[in-house]
This record gives sequence, C-alpha cells and structure tokens, in this order.
Amino acid sequence: MEKGDILGITITTLNPEYNQLFNSGAVSQSLITSQGANSGAINSVNSNNFDVTRNGFQVDENGAVNLPILGKQNLAGLTRKEAQDMLTTEVAKTAKDPIVNVKFLNYKVTVIGEVTRPGSFTIPDERVNVLEALGMAGDMTPFSVRDSVLVIREKDGVRSMQRINLNDKNVFNSPYFYLQQNDVVYVQPENKLKSRQAGGDNLRVWSMVLTGISVLSLALFRFIE
Repeated sequence: MEKGDILGITITTLNPEYNQLFNSGAVSQSLITSQGANSGAINSVNSNNFDVTRNGFQVDENGAVNLPILGKQNLAGLTRKEAQDMLTTEVAKTAKDPIVNVKFLNYKVTVIGEVTRPGSFTIPDERVNVLEALGMAGDMTPFSVRDSVLVIREKDGVRSMQRINLNDKNVFNSPYFYLQQNDVVYVQPENKLKSRQAGGDNLRVWSMVLTGISVLSLALFRFIE
C-alpha cells in the first residue's frame, strides 16, 4: 500500500451492528452501548477519509487509513493480503470470526506510444500482464518496436524502468511482465518503418497529381485543336 491508494475495505462478523457501522458508517447507539462508550472501541472517523459507497478509504501521506471502530491503521508497504491479515487481527479484538476483504479501487495501468488506443485502464481483478494491457489498448500498431517495450514503475518514491522483448519467450520470467499498480507501458515507434510508409504515401500523392496534370494537359490540347 502506498500514498494515494484508494481501498475498498469490507468487514463481516457475527455482529450485524458492527458490520453496519463499518460498512455504512452509520453509528449505532446500541453498538456503542454494547461495546462500552468509554472502552475506546468506537473511534472517531475523519469524514474526508471515509466514504465507503463512493470513494473507499484513501491511504494518507503517512501510509495510514482512518477506519470506523479501528481508527488509524498503518498499511504502508503492505501487500493487499498482508493488509487483510493485519486488519483481521485488529477486528478480532472486538468482534468474533471476522472476514476482511481489501481491494484496490484505483488499480490502473497506462499504455502509451505506438498503440491503437493509448490511455489509462482500471484493472478490476488487480492482476494484468503486459500482453493483456496492450490488448486493452487495441494492440500495437504496425509501426511499433516489439523487442523494446518500456515499463516504467514507481514504488516508494523510487522510479525504475525496464525494457522487455516481446519476441523473446523469456519475457514471461521478467518481473516486469506482470504489471503493478500505476505502471506505465511505453511502446516505441519504429522510425524507419514510419519513414518508409510516409515516403510511400508521398509517392502515391505525387503520382496522382502528375496523372491529373497529364489528363488535364491532354484535354486542353484536344480543346485547342
């Protein structure tokens, strides 16, 4: 988990009022009574941080999320599975048999360069590889360089870049084959190929122009005669 991540967090326990409080944000008086108003079990919630139905829970600049009942929880550097396990342990202190589900609501990758439909794509199942991302972007154009696709990744404020060769079967072993959240895939254009294409287009245009001039000249010559 990193700053700016938006998480969908749901909790299910044997206590329906606990579930209602956490998953809807509606504080139940009976829950406060049963937990104890002075027990510290009920924590205040920052309304700017909490919007389950629309925005989820946003990880703040310190790597924490502010949750109903649990209060601030530091998730910095944790994987989704690790965050689930940690929150399950915390919920178990005040509720029986909790089931915690954590997912990214803003998990996306961006594909730019020599593709049909460049753009950013939200990934619902949080698992996508380079080939799948290129498919979402309409695949590479005929002018792309397939053996030098650049993957740009930023983690903990450190940016790294790696070129992968899609023509090499070993690409499946690359740590950059499966993309991570906010990765950027850049497909480089093949300049020589584009130049040849542009040259061919220009040649066709000039050929059409010369043909038109020839036809016009012939028509004028016949008219003069």
